Amino acid sequence: MSQCALIYNCEDDFASQADILSRPLCCYMANLARAFGCSPLYLAGRPCPECGEDAELIETDFSGGSSLFAALAPTDRVLVFFERLPALTRGTLGKLMDQNCGLLTDENHRPMALFAPREVTLRISGNPITLVEELRNLGPMLTEISLTEEDGCVVTNGLDLYRCQQLLRQRINRAHMEAGVTIMDPESAYISPDALVEPGAMILPGCFVYGRSHIEATAVVGPNSMVVDSVVGCGAVVNNSQVVESAVGARTTVGPFAYLRPGCDIGEKVRLGTFVELKKAKLANGVKVAHLSYLGDVQIGEGSNIGGGVIVCNYDGKKKYQSSVGAGSFVGSNVNLVSPVNLGENSYIATGSTITEDVPAQALALARARQVNKEEWVARRRERGLL
Repeated sequence: MSQCALIYNCEDDFASQADILSRPLCCYMANLARAFGCSPLYLAGRPCPECGEDAELIETDFSGGSSLFAALAPTDRVLVFFERLPALTRGTLGKLMDQNCGLLTDENHRPMALFAPREVTLRISGNPITLVEELRNLGPMLTEISLTEEDGCVVTNGLDLYRCQQLLRQRINRAHMEAGVTIMDPESAYISPDALVEPGAMILPGCFVYGRSHIEATAVVGPNSMVVDSVVGCGAVVNNSQVVESAVGARTTVGPFAYLRPGCDIGEKVRLGTFVELKKAKLANGVKVAHLSYLGDVQIGEGSNIGGGVIVCNYDGKKKYQSSVGAGSFVGSNVNLVSPVNLGENSYIATGSTITEDVPAQALALARARQVNKEEWVARRRERGLL
């Protein structure tokens, strides 16, 4: 038996622009429909790219009087979500889809969802304004199924959003803990339903694991960290830091107060210290970046040491440029690397240098003014009243 699904995703309502745990509300309905074998999937109103390429947008113009469901591909049965119910359980949806013609309603008997043969859906226009009356005119063929407390509520405002988020967050965290993940404080952990957290990982208080992140076994995230669409490798630590659209290798430590912007690829046993910011940076195994540095559009070779206050000047106001640091190199504190420059393997860059040209392998580069001491300068200035 073939069946498709249609989700109302009206342009101008609160729910169409809201998300829970980094997933748009309509995606919860889409994934639930797919879990029950509904294909194809349609959105009526506002498009949602995150629902997948198979989610087709259909027009909601009711001026012609034809049924909204006439635009759907012919299938035996149609599942329709009139409202966004992100916390709806599989149990309740299963009861609805066990009926020949099932109508899901709230405590006020307001229609939430419909599961019926295609020919039944073609008897209603689908217009939200006349929906209740049209469903009532179908007569006793509809079997009413009620929402339970576990199904949450329709999201129409911020309070509804919070209530559903609480239900989903508790459900997700419980499942992770039962599978072997340690969540120190489930009340302060926010994990996306699309995230993979392996057994043996630890989530400390105040953490957000969003998008399609992957936290591998024995990794520690937190406290107070955010990981978005990123991989945190086995045994790695992300402490009071943010990792966005990046990969962190096994046994690497990040933070506290580090920021990995999109496009970073960090190797194994790397040390990223306090107030380090990276963007589109590729760091090989064993690299150390102690603190207070910005590395953008750069590749750092294995075992290199980047001192405090090192800045990769990758942007000239119009274009961004790439630089590279060879394996085993030592870049002293307060060094500026003006991209594009390439440092050879085992090169040394003296503290306080501004490097604008390539440095050969095993060379020492100095690019700073020689110190000059003016003796008695302060006393002379004071005698003249200038200090």
